[in-house]
Parts: sequence; structure tokens; C-alpha cells
Amino acid sequence: DTRIKNTLASLNLKAAERAIDLADASSALSHVRFGLQFVGDTGWSLCYEICLRLHEAACLANYLNSSPDEVLKHFEEIINHARKFEDKIKANCIMIKSSASGNIQGAMNSAFIILNQLGESFPSVATPDDIQNAIASIREFHCDDPKEKILDAPELTDTKKLWSLKLMDHIFPYLHMMSSNLLILISARMLKISFQHGFAPESAFGFFCYSYSLISTFNNIEEGYRWAKLALVVLERFNAPSLSPKVKICITMFVSIWKEPVQSSVDEFFHFHREALLVGDIEFAAVSSKAYTHHGFISGSSLATIERECAAISLDMMQSKQLHGLVWYMSFHAMVVELNGKKGRDPFAVYKNGSINNYHDALAYAETTGRRRLVRAIYSNRLVEAFFFGRYSEAMDMAEKYRNESEISMPIEHVLNSFLEGLTAFHLARSESCSRWMELGENSIHSFRSWAVHSAWNFDNKLFLLEAESYFCHGQYDKAEEKYQSAIESSRLHRFVHEEGLACELFGSFCKTRGK
Repeated sequence: DTRIKNTLASLNLKAAERAIDLADASSALSHVRFGLQFVGDTGWSLCYEICLRLHEAACLANYLNSSPDEVLKHFEEIINHARKFEDKIKANCIMIKSSASGNIQGAMNSAFIILNQLGESFPSVATPDDIQNAIASIREFHCDDPKEKILDAPELTDTKKLWSLKLMDHIFPYLHMMSSNLLILISARMLKISFQHGFAPESAFGFFCYSYSLISTFNNIEEGYRWAKLALVVLERFNAPSLSPKVKICITMFVSIWKEPVQSSVDEFFHFHREALLVGDIEFAAVSSKAYTHHGFISGSSLATIERECAAISLDMMQSKQLHGLVWYMSFHAMVVELNGKKGRDPFAVYKNGSINNYHDALAYAETTGRRRLVRAIYSNRLVEAFFFGRYSEAMDMAEKYRNESEISMPIEHVLNSFLEGLTAFHLARSESCSRWMELGENSIHSFRSWAVHSAWNFDNKLFLLEAESYFCHGQYDKAEEKYQSAIESSRLHRFVHEEGLACELFGSFCKTRGK
């Protein structure tokens, strides 16, 4: 009878939700199908709550299973039958994540519409006054012992505010990809909700976003690092395994490089990838995989090893339909293949629709879709390739295009570009005697001097090599030789074997010029 069918549907729902918690999408979908069969065509009228949750589980399981068409089918079922706005929010959140793979701007627009309906409105573009007001709204919550304040604060019970936090948490990757200055407003709003209405697991991501904004916008590394550590305090308080990998991945990518040895991040990303998969976060599992190889490249890992890993990760991203990150990764993979002597698979072959076959196609795609962050990343990869093959004019052209984008970039990318642009500028200055090149080189030195204050490990060797090249250009040969040797020693001490080789090469060129 109906009562027994509802009981069986409820048991299948619990089993599906448990399978989702374990990232077992296949089992979840099986239980959902059985559950929906038991509620039948009259489910929405006779057992509304069970039917709603079954379709929500179907949306999420199909998202985990990389089946966007099925996500859309169950999403529309919920939208057509849900009795109130609040019952549509979870499905909307899943649909936003699913649709972002093919249409990031559309996904963001949907998110901001829902946020507005939840009472959290944002401008389409943040003005300088908006940014200053957002930062000012957080200053009142600064205190001498924020950790104690976080641990003692009440939990968030307002359902609308909780869903607002969840939505803002979801759209961070897309705002970053589109280089939106709304990131600062989003982070400030998440913190304001947390401090005024209570804390939730998603508050941790608000702390990270705020730390990232302090560093990327205001260059306040110490304060940004402190707020990132507070994000970990929030995670510890709520013991939130589903959010933990995402927050830790973002902190390691965007904050830790300014303070901690970059080599330590490589193994961390490997473990974060596994943790993200275990909680069903396929999006950030892919992010962690990309960061694993990118940070490995920066740390001086074997190019042959990185190339093999890039090929495997690209295929995995294609299969899991993480297409919004795949184009960037193909560009990075292409650069690795070139530096490795073109030994490896065609990086663009994995993109099965055939519309992106090289750097130029990738750049056109980025321009057409308005993804300024991707445009900048492609210029960055081409700069690295041109520099190491000695095409210095091309390298400088890419560096200037990268710089002129003037958008938010990845810290690891920004550091590498500043380093190589500075070295390129000094090389051009010696061959062309142009004051503009010297100015660009000195700007790079200024950046690395400010960064080395926070992490001698990551930045000293690069600073010494830039200073050596500067002294070489100015004819201060004794000082130049001293700095070359310091760069070689620091690179060896801090385990940047590839930069040790670069420093030796440039020192050798210096000695040859000097007749030594």
C-alpha cells in the first residue's frame, strides 16, 4: 500500500544520501531510481518532502557522475513542483555548479539573482567606493583574539543567511576565472553574515576569500596570512570534511606561497585531490590536480614526469566534464611539452570537439567568453616558453600583454612572470641600451625585495639573480659576480634545482662576456 511504498522510498533516500556522502554516485543513482519508482506519479502530492529530497539527491548524484542533462531533468522537476522558494535553493546551487562547465557567466548571473532573492544584493561591477565600504564593514570585527571569538560565536540558524553563504561559497571559482572585482564584496559579506548572525562551516571560505582579497588587492601579506589561518580555525570548529579540501586547496594556492616553501605544497595538493574525491568535490579535485603539476613545475620537478601527469589529468578533466579549467590546463600542458623537447602527447587533442587546437584557438576562446583570467594565463605560459628558448623579444611581448590585462592572477603565476620579465628586461637592456628595459627590470627587483621579507625561502634566490643582472647592466661587475654566486647558493639551499641551473647559465654568460 501507499504507506509501505513511502517507507521504502524513504529508506532508499537515506541510502542515496549516504552514498553521496561517500562520493559513490553510481550507488546513489540506483537508490534514487528505486525511491522515485516507489513514490510514483503522485509523489509530489502524497509525499512531497521525500519526493523533493529524492530529486535533489538525483541532481547531486548526476552532477558527481558528470551527467549535466540528467541534472537539468531533475532540476526542472523540482522547479515545476516545489511549493516555495526555499525548496528550490539547493537544486539551484547544484544547477549553477553543473551549468558553469559550459557557461560560467550564465551560472554567475543565476547565482546573483538567487542571492538577491535571499536579500543579499550586489552591484554588477564593484566601484572603488564599494570596495572601501566593504573593507570598512569588516574592520569592526577585528579584535586581539579572533580565534576565541570564532570558537565562542553562536552557530548560524537563519536558513536564508545559510543558503546565502553556500551560494557565495559556490561562485568563488567562477568570479576568479572571470577576474571579477566582486570577490572583495563577496568575502566581506560572508564575514559580516558570520559575525552578525552566527558561524557555519561555509564561514571558513569567507575567511579565505577575505585573506585572498587582502593580499591580491591591497598587498597586505601578513594580515592576509593571518585571516587564512582563521579559516582553518573555523574548519576545526565545525569538523566539516565536505568543505575542508576546498578551503585548504585555496589557501595553499593563493596564500601559502607568500610565507611557506613552495615545494611543500606539491605533496599537499596530491593529498587534497584524494580528499576532495572522497567527499564528492570533483571540481576542486580537478583544481588540486592542476595545482599539483603547476607547483611541481615551479619547484623544479622533472619535465618528463610533469608531462605524463598533465596528459593523465587532462583526460580525467575531460571525462569529468571540468571544461572550464581544461582550456587553461591544455595551455600549460602545451608549454611543458615544448620545454620537454616536444616529447609527449598533443595537449589539445583531448578537447574532443576540435574547436581548440593550439594557443591561438585557446586565446580566441578566452577572449570570446570574457575569461580575462584565462587570457592572462595563456600569455603567461607563452612567456615562459619564449624565455627558456631565448626568444626574448617575444617573451617581453607576452609579458607586456600579461601585465596590461591588469586583472587578478594566480600568485604562483604572478611570481614566475615577474621573475622572467625582469630577467628578459635586463637581457634586452644590454643588447638595446633602452632605459625602459632597465625600469622594468628594477620594478621586478622591487617586487621581489618586498616578497622576500615574507619568505626568504621562495624569493631570495630569484632576487639575487635579478640583482646580479642589474649590476651586470650597470657595469658593477664585482657586485654582479657576488650576486650570481649568492643566487646559485640560495637556489641550491632552497631546492630550486632548475633555477640553480638558470643562475649558473647566466653567470656563465656573464663570465664569457668578461673574458673569464
